Amino acid sequence: MVDLALIYKQIPKMFGTLAFIVNPVFVYLIFTEKSTKFGNYRYVLLYFATFNLVYSVANVVIPIDINSHRYCFYLFISDGLFVEQSDLHLHILSLRCALVAASYGVLMSHFIYRYLVVHDSKLTRENFHVFVLISFGVFVGYITVWHLTCYLLGSAKREIKEYIREDFGKFYGIDPMDRNMISCLYNEGSQSTLIRGWTSTIIWTTVSALTICVFLKFAHMIMKKLNKMAGTTSRKTSNFQVELLRALIVQTVIPIFVSFFPCVISFTIPIFNLDLGRPINYVEVIALGAFAFCDPVAIVMCLPIFRNRVLCKKQVAKEQKGVEKPANAVDSKTTTL
Repeated sequence: MVDLALIYKQIPKMFGTLAFIVNPVFVYLIFTEKSTKFGNYRYVLLYFATFNLVYSVANVVIPIDINSHRYCFYLFISDGLFVEQSDLHLHILSLRCALVAASYGVLMSHFIYRYLVVHDSKLTRENFHVFVLISFGVFVGYITVWHLTCYLLGSAKREIKEYIREDFGKFYGIDPMDRNMISCLYNEGSQSTLIRGWTSTIIWTTVSALTICVFLKFAHMIMKKLNKMAGTTSRKTSNFQVELLRALIVQTVIPIFVSFFPCVISFTIPIFNLDLGRPINYVEVIALGAFAFCDPVAIVMCLPIFRNRVLCKKQVAKEQKGVEKPANAVDSKTTTL
């Protein structure tokens, strides 16, 4: 009989290994392409690839398990160096969860950059260092909000551990009192515990939903601006900008489906006292580890200049002629973006 638990524990490690193969190749493709092609956008993509590697390390070194019991959702460190209960390990678990939200911050930087490019902002050229600081601030902001919510509101107190103790002991063979947990209890608890659970869920859902709305708004504004500029830019440059936007949208859709939705499912199912079985928990954990591998692959496949190199296809001779315009430049009579 196939041991699903063993398989699900190994799949995130497999994705972590694949991420360490794919992301360096992705960086190689970026920095071996003509520097005039991508401009400073190369460093934004490097930022993205570096985050993927950090996330993959965390996914392997700090493996988590997700489960629920009646009206309670909980997750905990399932294996490794940080399984024992301590305040330090609780911080580490909270930061591990915050990395999911940090992916939103990384993608937000991409959208901001593309928006600034099409609006001829100096932040993408001579003041690029200011943009880097803004991006870092966005990243830290997401991590801080998520980490503090997990640590201060989501950390499981004794009441919750008592609530799941019997079920947890039967399933895992260990005492939940010996583990750090992030959890939410939505019913059958004291008023203070229920308030903490609902507050955490509202904050997590609101941050995620608002971020996705901002992504969609940026994509709409960028596309609208590109349509207006169509008459003043060459067809080749315009197509390349559209390709970059399309790759960014794909790059965003993947974590939404493999990070946002699994998270929402995991902490909303117990609200209705639903039990969908362990397979859904396996899918949630696996999905959270998959996007660091899937995202760079999707970008490479979406951009012809990368796809052709990976698939060893020769570019059409006509495409190789002329001066390449950088990703932070749109040619026009008077404008350089």
